[in-house]
Amino acid sequence: MNLIKLAQALKKEVKGIIKVSEAMSRHTTWRIGGPADLFFTPVDWMDLEIALKFASLEKLPVTIIGGGSNLLVRDEGIRGLVIHTGGGLKKIKINGEEVIAEAGVKLPFLANRVAASGLSGLEFATGIPGTVGGAVIMNAGAHGSSMGDVVTSVVAMDLQGRLLYFNNEDLEFTYRFSKLKNLDVIVIEIHFKLRRGDVLEIKAQMEKNLEFRKDKQPWEYPNAGSVFKNPPGDSAGRIIDSIGAKGWQVGKAKVSDKHANFIVNLGGASSADVLALIDKIQKEVYKKYKLFLEPEILIMGG
Repeated sequence: MNLIKLAQALKKEVKGIIKVSEAMSRHTTWRIGGPADLFFTPVDWMDLEIALKFASLEKLPVTIIGGGSNLLVRDEGIRGLVIHTGGGLKKIKINGEEVIAEAGVKLPFLANRVAASGLSGLEFATGIPGTVGGAVIMNAGAHGSSMGDVVTSVVAMDLQGRLLYFNNEDLEFTYRFSKLKNLDVIVIEIHFKLRRGDVLEIKAQMEKNLEFRKDKQPWEYPNAGSVFKNPPGDSAGRIIDSIGAKGWQVGKAKVSDKHANFIVNLGGASSADVLALIDKIQKEVYKKYKLFLEPEILIMGG
């Protein structure tokens, strides 16, 4: 069955939007990436379950993306079905100090929403791009705090459409990692425990955090945030800066002059450009320090 017929068959069963040969560059913060065979945005849990069962029946590989931050899609694109949870699944419930957010909610939006309700704990998240689902998988963090500090439980769905439940201990949160990263599951709902605070104080801290990010990071160009994880007790940005990598350029991809752990897209960069820069940085850092810098970004497709 060809892609158009597959899309038509799936469309008969779901409410969400299906696109054929959709450019992934439209859905990543780096603005890089080749076409997805089928690109589907579910509107609710049932849509997601139906799509997963359809993919299983048609033997289509499944790839999940959220907000497209922290993500490099190869120029060859992604085969099979890409499910975009960041385009749907956006409900939020606040009940006292308990907050429930679906995976497609943008993390900065959630941080501002709970702040307006006088809830503290997500101040660190302001300015972190991407969705709540992606943030919990990667244990996103900043300013000494991370998702693992405030998440109490997660509801996920396996590729057969079955619901799975994880508490905080199950998720094994460590630096830029959760157990979810190694499981074939889709995060659909995240439960938080926050604490009461003063709205003005919370918003003032968020503004301070946001100004820090704007001052230190190159948001004037498309990027995916930090490219490499910080080694224990050190900063990847400092290490990369020390080898003189700021300003290195391959094609239209460039190591930021503002922050060495950021690779920016000057306009029309390919994933091959970015991967070549990543490889060059890793080799030069290893040559000087005998240290392997581990990527923080996810690489998909090919």
